[in-house]
Amino acid sequence: MGKYDKEYLKIAMPSAAEGIFMILLSSADLIMVGTLGTKSIAAVSIFVQIKMILFCIARSLATAIMVLTARKAGMGKIQEAKDVLRQSFLTVVLFLSAIHVLFFLFIEKILWLAGADAVYLSRAVTYGKIALCGVFVSSISTVLQAALMGVGKTGIVMKVNITGNVMNVVMNGILILGIGPFPSLGVKGAGIAALTGTTVTFLYTAYVLRKGGIFQEKGKWMPERSYLKEFLPVFGGIFLEQGSERVGMVLYSRMAARLGTVPFVVHSICMNVCDIYYNFTQGMGKASTVLASRSGGKKSREDWEGYVKSGNKMSVIFSIVSFLVCFFFRDTILGFYTRDKAVAEMGSVIMIFVAAVSFPEAHAMICAGVLRGSGRTGQVALYSFISITVIRPIFTAFLIYQMKLGVYGAWISLVLDQVIRAVCSSILLKKLLMKLKDSFNIKEE
Repeated sequence: MGKYDKEYLKIAMPSAAEGIFMILLSSADLIMVGTLGTKSIAAVSIFVQIKMILFCIARSLATAIMVLTARKAGMGKIQEAKDVLRQSFLTVVLFLSAIHVLFFLFIEKILWLAGADAVYLSRAVTYGKIALCGVFVSSISTVLQAALMGVGKTGIVMKVNITGNVMNVVMNGILILGIGPFPSLGVKGAGIAALTGTTVTFLYTAYVLRKGGIFQEKGKWMPERSYLKEFLPVFGGIFLEQGSERVGMVLYSRMAARLGTVPFVVHSICMNVCDIYYNFTQGMGKASTVLASRSGGKKSREDWEGYVKSGNKMSVIFSIVSFLVCFFFRDTILGFYTRDKAVAEMGSVIMIFVAAVSFPEAHAMICAGVLRGSGRTGQVALYSFISITVIRPIFTAFLIYQMKLGVYGAWISLVLDQVIRAVCSSILLKKLLMKLKDSFNIKEE
């Protein structure tokens, strides 16, 4: 194993392990909610897209902070790297507060627009109002952790997030199932547990940053014009990408939700399984972004190319493992979520799609991470918009309503979307590689 492979894994594995561990804990939540019946699974699952819309804003802000922090660190400008978080913090908190209040006030209408069925809408509203508070706290934590990610402290971030999510699972067990003196609160208990876990994560993150001196040191807290000139182009490109993905996913999930309770439960369970590897690859994508940004700050073409090759190599290796596990153990995996025979039979077929999508999904994530770290956020946003927001919903509607393929059609369109993104990111990365061979100068375009 070469030096670039070792450095890549050093940055990527804590973040990837964190992602997979957190989604496994999330799966444990869904399994516990599953004991309450299919309506409760649907009520919690329909809120996922609402949560992800809000997270896309926080993650866009966080990724922009991470990119700029890594770039400043690569240049050796440590004080400026710390100022990136300070100048972002107050504005971000006010912005996120306003958005979350609006979602709280109109949660029932938003859930209905997301495709919630009247059968479980009241449960979804009960869960959603409490869970929204947890999403806000988690969003602030994500932004704070971005600075740690930018300087390669992925291990600390992993430790913090796992601690909070373990608390979430423990509280889920207590409040959903009614362990000991606590009553069984159903989906309401799931919402309270989520809020408890995210609060622990936030407090732990704030403690780590305070211990590192980020709040004690004198620095710039109000955004300056020079900072905004750097920050806004990076944030804008990432937000367009994340926003288009969320719009596309809401349209996609709405069509899946309208198929009926059983098909939607199958879709939700299989998406949860698919998200396990997706979250793992997100960790590798973050590593690619950090290392590409750092190499750009150092103006080292050799490092940049070395990390690109390492990332692509690792994506193939891990995708093979994911495919084999999801394909050969699909019935066993589904058995953890449900004992419903109809759900299990339909889900066994969908799990083949889950296995197959591992390869394009990982490759697209790695290449997109490099492109973001190399100042090509706008390019990633453009092909993401076309594929996720336009092609996937149209193709899903065609397969579901015209071809009458139901939930199978939804998953065929998902695979197509991931293949398109993998191809687009590969072409753009190859073009960037050729361009940087003439003059290695990383800047936002």
